[in-house]
Amino acid sequence: MAVDTLYIGVDLGTFRSVVVSNDGHEEQVLTVIGTPKDSIAKNFLRRDVLFGEEALKNRLALNLYRPLEHGVIKDTPEDKKFIAHFINHLMNLTDPEDYDRVVAVIGAPAEASHVDKTAIFDAAAGTVNACMIISEPFAVAYSLDMLDHTMVIDIGAGTTDICRVYGTIPRPEDQLHINRAGDYIDAQLINEIQRKFVGAQITKDMSRRWKEQYSFTSASLPDDPVIVDFSIEGKAMSLDITDCIAAACESIVDDIVTNVKSLIADSNPEYHDAFRQNIILAGGGSGIRGLGSTIEDRLSDLGEITVHIVEDPVRLGAQGGLRLAQEVPEEYWKNLTLSD
Repeated sequence: MAVDTLYIGVDLGTFRSVVVSNDGHEEQVLTVIGTPKDSIAKNFLRRDVLFGEEALKNRLALNLYRPLEHGVIKDTPEDKKFIAHFINHLMNLTDPEDYDRVVAVIGAPAEASHVDKTAIFDAAAGTVNACMIISEPFAVAYSLDMLDHTMVIDIGAGTTDICRVYGTIPRPEDQLHINRAGDYIDAQLINEIQRKFVGAQITKDMSRRWKEQYSFTSASLPDDPVIVDFSIEGKAMSLDITDCIAAACESIVDDIVTNVKSLIADSNPEYHDAFRQNIILAGGGSGIRGLGSTIEDRLSDLGEITVHIVEDPVRLGAQGGLRLAQEVPEEYWKNLTLSD
């Protein structure tokens, strides 16, 4: 009798996580967990743990946790418990109990430590029969079928991961991890606005919404100024933040350029040109208008540069994980579960 297998791909993101399966399940969940503040909240909510949008909706009655806030899992029993809750929640969205066997590939930050990988693997072990943990940039390259000397820049919320890919599982020295990404841009946008308009009262959520709606670099300035509403010392104002958005979005470029140059310079010189021509800009940050052109310009001293911007940054990593789950031979899993 044939064993009915469920294949799952997961992109475990700092802000948003995505899970897809071979039977058509596809879910996006904000990477946040909430636990009731007290017994009254627990009785009101009738649950011990809430996830994603539902946790945010009830945040006043909850203690909120972001298990991957800075792209890593803290080495504490509490943090490991929360990531276990979250990963099991993601897996259960695919109805694994309907299958004899469950196989999952989970994308993690490029420089995830052994502690991180062990915590992720242990969390998944309660739901799946076989699990492989890979770097998120490699999952992107695999999904695009661009494994031939490719440089992936994956800009998430908490981290920017840069990885050179050349047809096999990347080694630690093929990957770099930068703690400047979407969340950093949000913070910089607040700083830029408050520097320009003394007394401006802005929250992180306001900054993130403006970034998601208007983000651009100076290589792609909008035709019209960006006018937004906020308060200055309690007084309602509508003000121009065009230059603030450009400056905030470009605040992550220096580190990206420096690290891409380092990975190219440290690779086999016979393939430098291939890496220069196959740079993939992925993750939520790839949606910043003009960012690809800005990176191309800043790398131009290396020679001719081509940056490819992905079309579906939210789902791509999970889709790459699903494809790997379906295509990697069984004996390969046992060797790669934790060590790579």
